[in-house]
Amino acid sequence: IVAGDYDEAAVDAMIESHVNSGPVAIFSFTSCPFCARAKRELEELGVPFTALELDEIEEGDAVRAQLGRRTGRTSMPSLWIGGSCIGGCNDGSPGLIPLKKSGELQPMLVGAGVSFVDPAGA
Repeated sequence: IVAGDYDEAAVDAMIESHVNSGPVAIFSFTSCPFCARAKRELEELGVPFTALELDEIEEGDAVRAQLGRRTGRTSMPSLWIGGSCIGGCNDGSPGLIPLKKSGELQPMLVGAGVSFVDPAGA
């Protein structure tokens, strides 16, 4: 196991704290192209978000492992809107890009309390 031994309760608390830090939260890696694209997509829509860069914190591997237990996926990014995981950039359940293309993203964001201007009208 890449994460090794860790305090699951403490890592769960860290995850919960980040997920609840704002309407949109991202678990990310600074060098991940899918993470960069997800953040860029949100920025282009004017959506504020908080990002926890797992490669910059000591508990990063443990957080990733615990996210895998909670969501069934360890790939990054892990995007959360209103406290619910929506998957990754273009995959997951169902993912940021598919939600944007289907028109489901904006109502989801508004429902989570995000006010923004969508320049694309999507």
